[in-house]
Amino acid sequence: MADTLVALDLETTGLDPTRDAIIQIGAVKFRGERLEAEYETLVNPGVPIPAFISELTGITDAMVVRAPALAAALPELLRFVGNAPVIGHNLKFDLGFLQKHGALRNNVSIDTYDLASALLPGASRYALGALAAELGVPLRDAHRALNDARATQAVYMLLAQRAEELSLDTLSELVRLAADVEWGADYTFQEALRRRTEQGAAPKRRRPGAPERGLFAGSGGAAGPALQPADEPEPLDEAPLVEMFKPGGALAGQFSSYESRPQQLKMMRAVARALSGQRHLLVEAGTGTGKSLAYLVPAICWAAQSDWRVVISTNTINLQDQLMRKDLPALQQALPQDFRAAVLKGRGNYVCPRLFDAMRRRPVRTLDEMRVLAKLLVWLPQSETGDRSELTLTGPGELEVWLRLSAEDEGCTTERCATLQGGSCPFYRAKRAAESAHVLVVNHALLLADAASESRVLPEYQYLIVDEAHHLEAATTDGLSFVARQPELEFRLRALAGPQSGLLAQVITRVGSQLAVGQQAGLRHQTEGVAAAQQAVLVHVANFFQQAGRFALAAGDGEVGAYSRKVRLRDEARESGEWAEVLLAWDNLKNGLQPVVQGLQRLARAVIEVQDDGAAELDDLLTALAGVVRWLGNFSEQVQGIVEQPDAARICWVELGPNARSPSLHSAPLAVGPLLEKHLWFAKRSVVLTSATLATDEGFAYIKKRLHAYDADELIVGSPFNYRENTLICVAEDMPEPAQGALFQRKLEQGLAALCLATKGRALVLFTSHAQLRQTASYLRGPLERAGIRVFDQIASSTSRHQLLQSFRAAEHAVLLGARSFWEGVDVVGEALSVLVITKLPFDVPSDPIIEARGATFEDTFGEYTVPEAALRLRQGFGRLIRSKSDRGVVVIFDRRVRSKAYGVHFLDALPQCEVRDTPLALLPETAALWLADNN
Repeated sequence: MADTLVALDLETTGLDPTRDAIIQIGAVKFRGERLEAEYETLVNPGVPIPAFISELTGITDAMVVRAPALAAALPELLRFVGNAPVIGHNLKFDLGFLQKHGALRNNVSIDTYDLASALLPGASRYALGALAAELGVPLRDAHRALNDARATQAVYMLLAQRAEELSLDTLSELVRLAADVEWGADYTFQEALRRRTEQGAAPKRRRPGAPERGLFAGSGGAAGPALQPADEPEPLDEAPLVEMFKPGGALAGQFSSYESRPQQLKMMRAVARALSGQRHLLVEAGTGTGKSLAYLVPAICWAAQSDWRVVISTNTINLQDQLMRKDLPALQQALPQDFRAAVLKGRGNYVCPRLFDAMRRRPVRTLDEMRVLAKLLVWLPQSETGDRSELTLTGPGELEVWLRLSAEDEGCTTERCATLQGGSCPFYRAKRAAESAHVLVVNHALLLADAASESRVLPEYQYLIVDEAHHLEAATTDGLSFVARQPELEFRLRALAGPQSGLLAQVITRVGSQLAVGQQAGLRHQTEGVAAAQQAVLVHVANFFQQAGRFALAAGDGEVGAYSRKVRLRDEARESGEWAEVLLAWDNLKNGLQPVVQGLQRLARAVIEVQDDGAAELDDLLTALAGVVRWLGNFSEQVQGIVEQPDAARICWVELGPNARSPSLHSAPLAVGPLLEKHLWFAKRSVVLTSATLATDEGFAYIKKRLHAYDADELIVGSPFNYRENTLICVAEDMPEPAQGALFQRKLEQGLAALCLATKGRALVLFTSHAQLRQTASYLRGPLERAGIRVFDQIASSTSRHQLLQSFRAAEHAVLLGARSFWEGVDVVGEALSVLVITKLPFDVPSDPIIEARGATFEDTFGEYTVPEAALRLRQGFGRLIRSKSDRGVVVIFDRRVRSKAYGVHFLDALPQCEVRDTPLALLPETAALWLADNN
């Protein structure tokens, strides 16, 4: 590293360089490993520093009052930097403030964000602090300019070293691709390539974007032999399985924290008998049962013995990763049976080598394309799977590029991708591994896509275990739902653009170059016709969604404020004058889309005619044309079903976003039970559903009706946790009813503040409304933070859910406020979470179209549908508190309807047996604090 470089960071009064001002500058000058100089100054912005900036940086108005103005500080900075390349993290932000004043406009710029994005393709986050932590770089007093500049310099040095370790071919390709776009990492890769070539190395000579199968050599493992299922499989012998679960057994030898639990053994036996006896089974296994081992061991033994595949379906990526990265590898070591395990995801999760090569063959068009291509070039030689879960894609731009590179493409076929790609396609490698696997792990979405496509997605199977089964109805609903949005339709249409840009321009340049002069004119005429139809239909798109919005606005009471409005399309709604305007607008839009689709089909035929047999040069163009045609065709068919040809088996509605914006049209299945009945219960030999929350206080009757699991056997195994000893439930007996609005909110805020002060935080507070969460957070933040208790707020936080939970765990005294997504999947062991607060019973919004339509299928909507759904969700929330045998905690319910209403008994009876105290608000803080102290 021969050049002198300068790492730079600014602190500012805000994010907008046109309005905000610099308050601190920090810079580090270095040459290789040698530090040459540092520069730091506060800057008087001439305006008050906002309070949140002072809180973030520690820089106050008093500190800058005697500091130089920017006009005085800039000349010093410019002398310090000179002509050196400037390094920064998200450097465009800093340069935006400096270049406004004419500074550093000609210096080479290097962005460690872009560099890290390429060289650390799987990093969880690309914020400077997160990168520093991942690379082991100390960062003290973040958001002070010189400290951040020092961290940026250290991060850069480590990343530059990684760049030099890339293969020469990868470096050469990165430099070639970056020539067509402004990218903050190009300088570093150019320098790495220059140094390598000076040492005598030379990259392979190949044409730009030529297929590089070596990039995909690691994707997927070698497929094993095909399974040969036994015609009449022998039942499992349970005795050896029981031995595995005993203290000192095979499992204890492989899992360091293993405990023999009777509940786990009971579940294992039930699953083994269901598989052997070709029975369906519902199992509710309480928290701490160890249900994954309870079903994996018999599933593996059954599959290995009979050669029948067992599919395991999960709802969350976390559980899927746990099974594939922890449980199944450990069981391959622990069990005497040899078995193969694989995971299969939807096509959209795998990169397509053919499309990747095609994108590399043409000039890079956008920064997002460059970032994604760079990630792939660095990542693919290391990846065993080609699965995007190993990548971190940030922002909608990178996700859109991935969609254009993924295997979710009708041009992907076994002949083209599995054979012609020389076995390098990650999706077909994964599919081959799945076809030979004894245990195949999928998610609910793929499981249901297989059911909806008449078993064309997954390899043949007859035995299924569904974990996280309380999500099965919602996952099926999501998988079979449709939404029409104006921005998405316009994006698809505008991507065609005119003959000078976009997909149509590619047709002219790439196909026209292979035609005679006379034929080129005909091709141009065709593309101009599609472009004209595209421009015309955009007017109809805007009018259609505008009319849908007007309909939704007229159908409700009053104006649409901060909340969205959903209007279900019942018969009476379809008879209104506003709906007649929607019908007319749809007719115009539908007719306007036809010439676009027909024109694209003609262009696709033109591509096929000029393409040589077996040639792949125009594959990506043909794929893109076919993809637009397919998407527009599906859009027209689905919207036709919503607007003109409603199906009684589907729920249709129009939705209007907050402040009457972003109208959209939706449809969803009325009932998922019939689909599950046809494709699972009637079609498979054995289906096991398991979850910690399947039953209500009346057993499995509710879930059986929802999922049509009428003939399934039942088992409830309780938790090994002693809830009677380790959990206290307090019901705030003198709270106002939630219907009392402002009074309820005021008492809730006061009660929460007093409770959290008494327990020194350590609380998870669950809300049913974002608005209530936001209002409560605003009230709590002052008194709690003055007492040294941090308040983490799901709504206000800009960090991910995972990061929010990490921060909560790490804080000694904290309160976490969460809405619906936090009612499950929160796993905080120990004293960091000692108090769980239920602000309101988690009833669904009754006016939601899906809830309303499904509720109407019950004779007693509230008692048979609303209450059981809310009771199951309350159980999920309750399960956040006790996560290990040593955990202790208090559950506080601020909704007194569990006592004041007749239906309240169903909620308390659905919870594990605990001590329940009706407690006045004034005594809640003392009661909770004393109980926690006594139990500690």
